[in-house]
Amino acid sequence: MFKKLNLVVVGQLKQGLGQQACCHAIAASLVIGLFPIMGFSTLMNTFSAAVFRLNQPVVQVCNWIIAPVKIALIFPFLRLGEWLFQAKPFRLSLVDFSARFFSDVAATTVEFAWTFAHAIVGWLICAPLIYGVIFRVSKALVPNRLASDLSRVAE
Repeated sequence: MFKKLNLVVVGQLKQGLGQQACCHAIAASLVIGLFPIMGFSTLMNTFSAAVFRLNQPVVQVCNWIIAPVKIALIFPFLRLGEWLFQAKPFRLSLVDFSARFFSDVAATTVEFAWTFAHAIVGWLICAPLIYGVIFRVSKALVPNRLASDLSRVAE
């Protein structure tokens, strides 16, 4: 059993180490890491890395690095979604909302379902542009040699 687990872990460390794959891993994980609903980005990044064969460590590090930016962008994504749907603005502070959410998760989820939907739509509108910019910047910053060095280290 441990041998099989070891093969899975080593496979995750070695896959997706080419320049193109590293750039896709960086861009995808940073964009998914900005998903405006707290608690989902790690699962979404893990799943997307497995499905698209991205390097799991690169994806998870980028996910953790982008967390402070995610918190800062929740309200801009929400406001964009509200503007698109011409909805009444959400008026709770993040602290007040968090307190309500953690006191009764189910009731808060039902009460604020449209608020979540507005934030997600705002994120969906911005995600392709953010992905494209991050991919191009990372392509300029991640040299081919670095990717080949990483693959040799993983061996």
